[in-house]
Amino acid sequence: MSNQENKLLVCDLDGTLLDAKGTIDQKSLESIKAFCKDGGHFVICTGRMDADILYVEEKLGFKSDFRISQNGAVIKNEKNEIISLCPIDKGYIATLNRIIFSKGLRTEVSNPTNRLFPSPRNPEDVAEFVDTSRVVSNLEQVVLEEKEPILYLTFGTSEDFEEIRQEIEASLGKGTVNIVMTSPSSLEVFSNEASKGIALKHIQKLLDIATKDTYVAGDAQSDVSMFAYTKHAFAVQEADPTIRQQADWYVKTVGDVVNYIYEQEDKL
Repeated sequence: MSNQENKLLVCDLDGTLLDAKGTIDQKSLESIKAFCKDGGHFVICTGRMDADILYVEEKLGFKSDFRISQNGAVIKNEKNEIISLCPIDKGYIATLNRIIFSKGLRTEVSNPTNRLFPSPRNPEDVAEFVDTSRVVSNLEQVVLEEKEPILYLTFGTSEDFEEIRQEIEASLGKGTVNIVMTSPSSLEVFSNEASKGIALKHIQKLLDIATKDTYVAGDAQSDVSMFAYTKHAFAVQEADPTIRQQADWYVKTVGDVVNYIYEQEDKL
């Protein structure tokens, strides 16, 4: 095996590294471990909380130089130190609270370490590997006082979300915050300074790794922002055709991406 110290592989979690059942195929796991052993830099970049990345790393038996969580808003190093944080501008919180909470929809808000809930969830709705939730009865007031609010997550319909988007843009202006429909039933509002792509660029600078030596694997629209920072963007698993069109290649698993990295090395 060759030395991979100048290579960076950044990988989404759900639907990319992990399948729909939350598992990873053995060949991919073995390939990733070999890549890390050969000096390669492997970084998980997800919309999940950092605690879930730690859980996955421990279960799978590898440790990353950095961890990118909450769609790029939080970056931690292997010492568990926050090295980059993109909270929502505090000047926007009162307006966002007024618009979002007035709809009567279930809304959850995250900070760098916890998800704040207005009431307990149905156990069947718990998707996290590690439950970092805190139930607070006066969520709107708590968010107003929160030191570093990262993200609003609201559940509803596309009609609800369009109404919220229009009201936010009318009050704060277009592009002031990111407003992203992450599924047919969920909307996220977060800092316009946060994205997976921006986080990847930060990691590249820290590791001094070039675009040509960066490899990205993803399956969703939130991953596309990373494609601009690599010559090797891979759509994987069940990625929608629109995501495949924006990637450079489609492969079945992250293990196939690792194999591609070694194949490229062999051609030199």
